Amino acid sequence: MEKDDSLGEENRKIRHLKIMVNLGLSLISQERLSRKEAELIVESIRRRALKMFPGKETTWEIIYAPRFHRIIKERWGSGRVEES
Repeated sequence: MEKDDSLGEENRKIRHLKIMVNLGLSLISQERLSRKEAELIVESIRRRALKMFPGKETTWEIIYAPRFHRIIKERWGSGRVEES
């Protein structure tokens, strides 16, 4: 029973992370944001994800970071963050 509970909790956290990532990607692609604001959104989601899944920085960098980098590059190019 305990294993089922921990598996259920893990699945809940994964669903929550997917929702956060999809919402972040949607906001960045559709809203009128500066590049700096978009990168702050990404960093906020990253911090929350790593709080939910401690020690999974490599997983973040392999799975989620490229999706955010791609959408930011599509909107603002590959230059550095604008200072505002």
